Amino acid sequence: MAQHNIEKWDPAYALLKPFVRLNFRGYFRSIRIRGKEHIPRDQPVIYAPNHHNALMDALAVLYALPGQPVFFARSDIFRNPFIARILTFLKLLPIYRIRDGYNSLQNNEKIMRKAEDVLAQKKSLVIFPEGDHAPERRLRPLKKGICRMAFQAEERQGFELGLQIVPVGLDYDNFYKFQHDLGIRFGRPIPVDPYRELYRQNPSKAHIALKKEIAGELKQLMVHIADQHHHDLINNLRKIGHTQKKVHPGGSFSGGAGRLEEDQKLIKAFEKKCSEEPQRAAFLDRQVRLFVRILDRLNLRTWVFNRSHYSWLSLLARLPIFAVLLPLFLYGLVSNALPFFLPVLAIRKIKDPQFWSSFKNGLALVLFPLFYLLQTVVVAVLTDSAWMAAAYLVSLPPTGYLAFYYYVGLKKWWARVRYNVLLKKHPRLIRKIHHLREDILHTMDEWTARK
Repeated sequence: MAQHNIEKWDPAYALLKPFVRLNFRGYFRSIRIRGKEHIPRDQPVIYAPNHHNALMDALAVLYALPGQPVFFARSDIFRNPFIARILTFLKLLPIYRIRDGYNSLQNNEKIMRKAEDVLAQKKSLVIFPEGDHAPERRLRPLKKGICRMAFQAEERQGFELGLQIVPVGLDYDNFYKFQHDLGIRFGRPIPVDPYRELYRQNPSKAHIALKKEIAGELKQLMVHIADQHHHDLINNLRKIGHTQKKVHPGGSFSGGAGRLEEDQKLIKAFEKKCSEEPQRAAFLDRQVRLFVRILDRLNLRTWVFNRSHYSWLSLLARLPIFAVLLPLFLYGLVSNALPFFLPVLAIRKIKDPQFWSSFKNGLALVLFPLFYLLQTVVVAVLTDSAWMAAAYLVSLPPTGYLAFYYYVGLKKWWARVRYNVLLKKHPRLIRKIHHLREDILHTMDEWTARK
């Protein structure tokens, strides 16, 4: 495995990276990056992101960073020699764990030496300090590996390296679905040098102190629900709140900077109230679970209940728009169907949902260019016209997005129609849902009231 020069600039990697970034950007509706001014220049850096969403987290950091950072990944994905060569080309280094076999742990020393070489050349490393991914909206306990690596790298250079650790907060609006929002936040750099004396006196205490500082900074950059007992309740309230402007006066919910601060305020208020009023929190939890369960059964979303009724005139007025755009929708759907739906079908075999987005994004990186090229060749052969083939190729991405948003718009339109029909056929059920929703919102307003 050619790890000896992984820190060197690679021209092939440089050619591939813009294409990977373009594919990653296309997966999200919006990507908001904050705090890039905190990134140190001409200094070795270890980036420390929170870890929710498997390989998408690494791609998010790669998207936001310049250059060619080196990443760490679990060693089991390197077992296949061919895959290992690809991963090494992509600048990934393996980290060995107990579960990989006790004897394999000795390989970490060689990996540590290589990491130190990367930092000594003022390059950057990306380490996920939680160790593995999980879907919880909280920061899990950090592993000591990032601190061990930082101190060993500085010690090897006589503490003259000037190493900085930059925490990175990743916030996905939705872990699994296409065209949602992503927030990326870089925190203030944490220098390792101030821990020099503590490390020399007691390495274990230095590890603990540095790890604590990294964790504290990360919690400021991400959605962190510390109350594990009420985690699901608070997260559900947070999501319900995103559709309710009255619970978020002045907040922004388009994936920008404002939403994180508002979420953090809400979480702090909810955690406080859950601690002070556990019985009321338990009652609210039952209400929220019932509300979510009914909506799932009806196949409706929370936003549908923002209104008591939808104007039939307004709904009917949209039909001509759908009719006019229908040919473009069908064109975009047919032309993009195979590269879009094949990854969706393929993820059904993946047991860990946190890999769904990674798998879909990775397949899209290969399938869309491949099918676009094949389809364009077919059009060129059938039409015997280079101009027609070129025009067809250019039309594929925009009509693909148009087809997707046409489908989303039609689905939301149909949800409003179904709501009106249910209101007519089952008024008591709809009133019950509205009363339940209002009770939940009333409690949320009470718990988040600004005094």
